[in-house]
Amino acid sequence: MNWLYSLPDVAILVLAIVTVSSVMALLPLLVRRLPNFYPNEQTTDFALRLQGTLFTMTSLLLAFTLVQAQANFRIADGLVAAEGSQINRLDRLLTQYGDRAAATLRTELRAYASSIVDDEWPHMLRGEDSAKTRNALAPLSEGVFSLEPSPGRQATIYAEILRTFDSVAESRDTRLNTVALSLPSTYWYVVLFAAFMLILVTSTIERTPFRIAIVTAQMAVIGSFLGFAFIMDQPFRGQYATDSRPIAHAIALIDSHGR
Repeated sequence: MNWLYSLPDVAILVLAIVTVSSVMALLPLLVRRLPNFYPNEQTTDFALRLQGTLFTMTSLLLAFTLVQAQANFRIADGLVAAEGSQINRLDRLLTQYGDRAAATLRTELRAYASSIVDDEWPHMLRGEDSAKTRNALAPLSEGVFSLEPSPGRQATIYAEILRTFDSVAESRDTRLNTVALSLPSTYWYVVLFAAFMLILVTSTIERTPFRIAIVTAQMAVIGSFLGFAFIMDQPFRGQYATDSRPIAHAIALIDSHGR
């Protein structure tokens, strides 16, 4: 269902609301055909009591789902922001190192960061690895470990360069492992089951124009919660997904350093 993330967020919300409301409108026509499910005053009173409890429980479950999805979104956003910051820090350390070899490494670092934005990000969203980015990291790694700092200032800066480079490489691995970050599929089964049972119980209520209006409003709320949870479930996909802007910003800072 990843194609849904190509739609605007408003369209996803409207689609979820319309889908849930349509099911609510059609399911009673099927339920009342079943034996012992035709609504009357006695069954409607019991169903109304149960429906209120189910609506509250389903709403709480969806609220918790949104909290978890928001937490995943913040994790993904923080990882990319940290990676951009580490690339920027490594470039500043190479600038401070003051060596021709370090200047060459700055060019390698920029090429690596550019490959993340231009090549690896689209591959990452398709669940693929980027050979170009992997190849761009190799000469940077070799260059960092081949630096020969002189005692004193360069030796101190070199120690920081090693630590920061390790952080840059680790951040890439973490980002690639986090691209599939989302709520477990079993969790979604529970949410959808709870929503379906709420709709099923609501379908057994005797229909009047007033009840239809209230129930439709309730289902619209459930649909909006489901749609919003779906939007937030994939941090790297959608209209307002976590993107490569922090790394693009680091590239701009690399261009400005040393001028």
